[in-house]
Amino acid sequence: MKQRSHYLSQISADVAGQGILNTPDQRFVASRTGWLGRLKVGQKISLGYALVLGVAVIGTAIGFTVADHYQKEAQEKEEDAIEELYQVYRLKSAVFRVRTKQHKLILYMDQPKIWQEKYQKFLSQIAQAQQTWVDFRATFRNPARRLKDTPEEKRAYERIMRTKSGFDNYLEQSEILFRASDPSHLSPESVASAQAKSFNFMHNSRVFTLDEFLTDIAHLVEVTAVEYNQAKLDLRNAERLRLQVITVSMILSLVVAALLALYMNRAIARPIQAVTHVAQQVTEESNFDLQAPIMTNDEIGILAVSLNRLIQEVQQLLAAQREANDQLEVYSQVLEKKVKERTQELREKNQSLLNALEELHRAQAKLEPDESELTSET
Repeated sequence: MKQRSHYLSQISADVAGQGILNTPDQRFVASRTGWLGRLKVGQKISLGYALVLGVAVIGTAIGFTVADHYQKEAQEKEEDAIEELYQVYRLKSAVFRVRTKQHKLILYMDQPKIWQEKYQKFLSQIAQAQQTWVDFRATFRNPARRLKDTPEEKRAYERIMRTKSGFDNYLEQSEILFRASDPSHLSPESVASAQAKSFNFMHNSRVFTLDEFLTDIAHLVEVTAVEYNQAKLDLRNAERLRLQVITVSMILSLVVAALLALYMNRAIARPIQAVTHVAQQVTEESNFDLQAPIMTNDEIGILAVSLNRLIQEVQQLLAAQREANDQLEVYSQVLEKKVKERTQELREKNQSLLNALEELHRAQAKLEPDESELTSET
């Protein structure tokens, strides 16, 4: 009983707070199971939930980030193509408007008042064309945009830039020519001469240079439109890719989360199943030589240690009982032997008494005739 109380006290002390790393076997288990085995059951459950949710959230976030990256690139490409196409159309429209105003100025030279109105609009169109030309060059000279341009678009842009000085000179000389051709300061003969001069200016070699410039702009419009259509196609592909990446990342996240949940579940359930199996075997088979494996250092490990000590205690109690039974058997045999010996002694003594009694009866029988004779003589 003292030994039993000692074991129960030791188990109670371990559970109460002294820890379960008190024996060499338990310290070996602690070093073998690693950090996960040292966590409590509640901590393992919390860690499992955190890992599952973390993997799901991080995996989905990575999927969205990668997908948004490709979509953003496609959107930037489309926006660049739209900006370039817009600037090319602006330049083309500005050049055509300048040509139109030139024709109107020549047409209204015989009407000075209307000519003055058209001339102011012409100057406005010249300034607008110059500003559009500046914006066009700033857009296409952007280093970041130039890296994304196709080789065909680069060649078309360089071809336009070769006529840069000719276009600047054309606008400047056109402004000077029409400023000097103000019909309010010219005689009718001089007006006719100014009309002819302006007409010749518009149809000399410089006109063909401007026409070539417009042709180059039209070619750049076609190239930029192709790039824009390709950018739209890339954007649609990027949107499909975004959906695919997000879907795949979510599936992978769910798979990894499920595997982690399964691993954490096994990390918690396996030690419990092992302890339960040993407890069932001990109770069903009365096999007290079994020991529950100490797989963790948490509450389940404490339970396994306690069960093992309880099994050892029961085994020791059974051994003590068997020893006591053996001693009782020996005592019983000795007592039985002594009883038999004592019974034999009593039988022998009883037989001796019987024999003595018979001797007395025979002696008495012999004495009775003698007494009769003595009586008769008397």
